[in-house]
Amino acid sequence: MTDILVEWLRSFGSLSLFSGTMVAIVFAVAAFVFVPRTFLTLGVGGLYGMSVVPVIMIGATVGSVLAFLAARYFAADHVQRWIGRHPSMRVIADAVDAEGWRIVALLRFASPTPSSVQNYVFGVTRIGLWPYTLASVVFTIPQTLFYVYSGSIGRSLLLDDISSPLGAMVALAGAGCLAASGLLIWRKARESLRQAELRHSVRANSGVVGRSAEI
Repeated sequence: MTDILVEWLRSFGSLSLFSGTMVAIVFAVAAFVFVPRTFLTLGVGGLYGMSVVPVIMIGATVGSVLAFLAARYFAADHVQRWIGRHPSMRVIADAVDAEGWRIVALLRFASPTPSSVQNYVFGVTRIGLWPYTLASVVFTIPQTLFYVYSGSIGRSLLLDDISSPLGAMVALAGAGCLAASGLLIWRKARESLRQAELRHSVRANSGVVGRSAEI
């Protein structure tokens, strides 16, 4: 699927108003469906380089806001039922209710949960639209920069565009530093979710004990 989209975008040539619009539309639609955005961003980075970052951010932001609103106002019951069948999603929703934009920021920066899934889950939490939008924009930028940069560097290496071994080493070192930062943030997000899961379990057990006492 991702390969098809990247090849389709390649057919429009270099980055222009038209091709940029198509890129933005693709990323907006990707906010609704389970498209592996990581590979899509890598591919688009390989096509257009760092200049495509603002286009990706516009499309991804518009799509994430629309998906959030759709979940909140049109599909809340369906999303809540789906979350109920997936305990890990319930933990994320409870964590957002407890800590607000901080959890959104951590998950946007680095998380194995697809962005499209996050959009729907966040939509049925108590977080407001503006805190959600600002956290999504600010903390999606580093991830987008990393994947676009990785894609562009990969293309440069394949085409031997980097002028010297030193240039290649510097580029790869930069990518490594970004990856290490992402790993640290992901660990923080995982720890926050574990704490939220523990609180959820305590509340659930307390409810069971309370009902047993009433009986």
